[in-house]
Amino acid sequence: MTKTLLKKQLAEVFSWLFQDKKSGKNRTRNGAIGFGLLYLFLFGMLGVIFYTSAVTLCGPLCEVGLGWLYFAIMGLISVVLGVFGSVFSTYSSLYKAKDNDLLLSLPVSPSKVLIARLFGIYTVGLMYELIVMIPTVIVWFIYGKFTVAGGIFSLLVPFILSFFVLTLSCILGFAVALVGSRLKRKNIITVILSLIFLGAYYYLSSQTYVLLQTILANPQKVGDGVKNAIYPFYCMGRGTEGDFISMLIFTAIIAALFAIVYFILAKSFISLTTVNKGNVKVKYKEKNIKSSSVGQALLKKELRRFVGSPTYMLNCGLGIVFMIIGVVALIIKGSVVKGMIDDIFDGNTQYIPLMIAAAIALVSSTCDISAPSVSLEGKNIWIAQVLPISGFAPLKAKATAHLWLTLPPVIIFTVTVEAVLRISVADSITILATVVLFVLFSALAGLYFNLKLPNLTWTNEIIPIKQGMSVMLSLFGGWVLVAALAVIYFVVRKFISPTVYLAMVIILLAVVSAVIYRWLKTKGTKIFETL
Repeated sequence: MTKTLLKKQLAEVFSWLFQDKKSGKNRTRNGAIGFGLLYLFLFGMLGVIFYTSAVTLCGPLCEVGLGWLYFAIMGLISVVLGVFGSVFSTYSSLYKAKDNDLLLSLPVSPSKVLIARLFGIYTVGLMYELIVMIPTVIVWFIYGKFTVAGGIFSLLVPFILSFFVLTLSCILGFAVALVGSRLKRKNIITVILSLIFLGAYYYLSSQTYVLLQTILANPQKVGDGVKNAIYPFYCMGRGTEGDFISMLIFTAIIAALFAIVYFILAKSFISLTTVNKGNVKVKYKEKNIKSSSVGQALLKKELRRFVGSPTYMLNCGLGIVFMIIGVVALIIKGSVVKGMIDDIFDGNTQYIPLMIAAAIALVSSTCDISAPSVSLEGKNIWIAQVLPISGFAPLKAKATAHLWLTLPPVIIFTVTVEAVLRISVADSITILATVVLFVLFSALAGLYFNLKLPNLTWTNEIIPIKQGMSVMLSLFGGWVLVAALAVIYFVVRKFISPTVYLAMVIILLAVVSAVIYRWLKTKGTKIFETL
């Protein structure tokens, strides 16, 4: 039975390769091979990046007798990437898997179910970890001080280290399960944690070069710090140099940590997978119900859908976060930003309004909330179709939700930029009108694309949100439009002033938006009613 469960879990881990999540159908043999090669290419590109970092570190550290530090640093990086890649699936696959109840109802030991789940998490973490460790080992064989024992241990290290990745992923997954069972607003918490992870990732990425230079400038000091603070990684590095005792200590520490975590999981697995301890029972309270108009009810539905889906918020509303961060940054560092802009334009201040309008339009185009909104109706679209309302009412609500969520941060961000850069009143009004009409255009264009290219047969909402063609066209279409308008101005700049050109852009956006609105009200409505 254990073997069957392991096969089942492995098939689940690699289901993305053999099954088209968009249609729910199995891929053809050639399709699976092509999809696999695509992912190998993407992972290979990441591997090239880590290979470059490994080459930068290995030679210099080996020359000063700190080859172990090279493996310790690269091992730490692989652990971070492995945990980052597997932790998001740990909670859902370990505690919230759809077949937990079915498996636990069978005459199968819960420990076997737990082992199968852990095997799946181990496999995912190992795949991400190997993106770093494969280049690390290759560089070690080329530039390191090779010994037979060290070569064997360096090949074993990725598989032993992956148990540490599994241990950390289980600890984080356990914490999420424990806290999640006691929280009501899980979606907001998920979004906040995801933003923290993204922020940390981009910060670390931006500091990579500085970190490498610091290590190479003070290798002995960094080595002492690693040895004292994270002794297991020191032992791991020494093991790759051929030290059998250090390798044994490293393996024993990882095994002990995993054994402790496994013991805790085995004791709590059933309770956490079958009981929602923190759910508060809702008691009925008599209260007056406020009635809403059709438009208000549909708008509330769209807003609830957005805030109720972390995937929707993170992928289609990230621009809102960027603009809020931009406002705070401008308030704190406004004088620095103004000095940089003045230096860049060097007295040609007439072009600054164009630059502001283009930059804010590009940021706002990342808010493509309306683009997947029709597809997200899925198989429940019939509910909106059978209601005694016009098919335009749901479309209008989707566009209005886009505006409600995007316009406030866009306006605040624009006014803040204008105040910091001390833009004249006339130009400020022109810039604000341009970006507001661009947001309106984006909302209507997103609906247009989604009605033309709907996907109502998805099995996971991430398909229309991240892989939908309407989302791609809406996002990149906005960028192409801004780029095209910039090129046109570059051609006609000798004949038209920036202020006049922005006025012409305003008229263009207003006319195009009116045309799309008219289409949505006529042909678009008919399409929605017959989807």
